[in-house]
Amino acid sequence: MWNILFKKDIEIQLPVNFNVGTMYPFIDKVIDEKCDAKCSELTFDFSAIRFIKPVGVVVLSNLIEYLRKAKVKVRFKGHKANTDANIFLDDAGFFKHYLKEYVFESHSARTTTIPLELVANKEATAFLYTKLMPWIGREVGLSEDSLSAIRTSIEEIFHNIRDHSGVGIGCVFAQHFPRNNTIELAISDFGLGIPVLVRTKLPDISDTDALKKAAEQGFTTQSNVRNRGAGLTNITRYITQRNNGTILISSGKAQISAVRDNGVEPKMTARSTFGFYPGTLVRAILRTDTFEQVVEDAEVEIFEW
Repeated sequence: MWNILFKKDIEIQLPVNFNVGTMYPFIDKVIDEKCDAKCSELTFDFSAIRFIKPVGVVVLSNLIEYLRKAKVKVRFKGHKANTDANIFLDDAGFFKHYLKEYVFESHSARTTTIPLELVANKEATAFLYTKLMPWIGREVGLSEDSLSAIRTSIEEIFHNIRDHSGVGIGCVFAQHFPRNNTIELAISDFGLGIPVLVRTKLPDISDTDALKKAAEQGFTTQSNVRNRGAGLTNITRYITQRNNGTILISSGKAQISAVRDNGVEPKMTARSTFGFYPGTLVRAILRTDTFEQVVEDAEVEIFEW
C-alpha cells in the first residue's frame, strides 16, 4: 500500500507545455520511485500551463486518482485563469470530473477530442466499441467496419496494459490534430508496470532490458492470457508498418518506441529515462493520411493468434 512520506502541504505548478518530455520531473515532485506520496496535502497550480497533450491529461488524471487513494488532500488553483490550456481542459470535461462543475460558462465539447474517461479493465472493450472507435470514425469520415484493423490494434493495447496493471482502472484520452494528420491516443494506469512484472520471471533484469524482453515474440509473464506470448511487437505491428504510426510505451525508468521499418517487424528502440513512470503509459500516434490503406486492409486478417 502507498504511504505518505511527509505530513506537509506542497504546491506544484503545472509545466507550461505538459507533454511526454515534461511529465517525468512533474511526477517526481509528487511521488517517489516506491510510489509513496511526498506530502499529505497538495495544490496543483494551473496558472502557468499554456498547452497540454493527451499524455499530460492522463498523467495528471492518474496522479490525482493515485493521491486520492493514498488519502492525500488535493486542491486546484489558477484553473480559472482564462488560458487556452484551462479552456481546453474544461471543454474536455477534466474540471467537470474532478470539481463536479465546469469552470467557464462558454465550455463546449470539442469534436476533435474524446472527453477524459476513467475506464475499468473489464469495461475497456465496451469503451473501445461504443465510444472511441465511433469517435475516430466520425473524425476521419470512415465507417467503423473499415477501421477494424486499427480497432484490433487498440484493443490489444488495452489487453496489454491490463495484463501489466494490477489496479483495475486506467485513464484514456484522445485528440485529433487535423493539421498534422494525426490522432494521438494516451492510455495509462499507475499499476505495477512492465518491469515489475517481467522481474517476476527474471529478477535481476533492468527496466530497459525488461521492456526489450516484453517486446520479444513468445515472452509472457502471464499463464492464462488470451494473447499469451504475442508480445508488444504483434500489438504494434499494424499501427507502425501499415498505418505508419508510432507507439511509445513508458514504464518504470525506461521507455520503448516502435516505428515503421523496411522489414516485416517495426523498429523497436528501448532506452532508459531521466525519470520514473509509476505504472504503464502507452502513447499511440495514428496517421490519418494513411487510413486509405486501413480501408484496403479491412477484409484482411492482420493478426494470427
